[in-house]
Amino acid sequence: MLTKTLNIVILVFLVSTMLSVGLGLTVRQIIGPLRNARLFISSLVSCYILVPLIAIVVTRLFGLEEPLKIGLVLFSMAAGAEAGPKLAGFAKANVAFSVGLLVALLCISVLFIPLVLNLLLPETHIATGKLLVKLLLGVALPLSIGLFLKARYATIADRISPYAHKISTIFMTLMAIGILGLNIKEIVGLLGSGTIGAAIVFVGCSVFVGYLLGGTGRDNRWTLAFMSGGRNASISLVIASQVFTDPKVLLMITVTVVLQLAIILPLSLYVGRRSGAAAD
Repeated sequence: MLTKTLNIVILVFLVSTMLSVGLGLTVRQIIGPLRNARLFISSLVSCYILVPLIAIVVTRLFGLEEPLKIGLVLFSMAAGAEAGPKLAGFAKANVAFSVGLLVALLCISVLFIPLVLNLLLPETHIATGKLLVKLLLGVALPLSIGLFLKARYATIADRISPYAHKISTIFMTLMAIGILGLNIKEIVGLLGSGTIGAAIVFVGCSVFVGYLLGGTGRDNRWTLAFMSGGRNASISLVIASQVFTDPKVLLMITVTVVLQLAIILPLSLYVGRRSGAAAD
């Protein structure tokens, strides 16, 4: 029952976030940063090459057992964090870039992960169609509605936008509490095994790599930092549940999702406060 409730909370968070973003931006603002070829290529290198490499190195350094290792590597491949635009907004970074990059990463991840897994595990089968439908309904549709209202009915969009933003923030908080509450026993049971430390190092290094490759501008650097450090929980959990039977694979992903929120969310708020103080 709690799991079903959490799934609804995550869906509302995703839809309200995408709607809120669409209500505040234009298509030109979203596509604009992606025309910077150097920045876009750096983003892909960070999200699909360096972050998975970090996961592989971390699993070896901490000597994780095979199911936990698989879980972290699978999670590292799922670029396109649902909360990316929200975190960029908290940090007062480049929200338009985060949205454009999110859409691109989601499209790539849905094809990239099944391709890699099919090469490594030829006997596996992943329902890619279901993932595409989920992304269309949860990301593309609310974002398109928001963009349409902003372009055609700007006054209405401006009135709705603050409410969509508040709903998104509330459900993001509920999502974090729900994920932590449902898995607190399993997380406590992993204390002392090196799993927690491995997840923390993975998230921290992923954020740092994204920041380094984000170019010279502060806004783009922090945006790519959060998009690199944040992985897509929905895609990785769905694929893990379809392909792997060992519960530790799902547990590793869940633990990393919790620590990802615990590290990146406060960091984005801190960066946003510092930016506001500097502006004042």
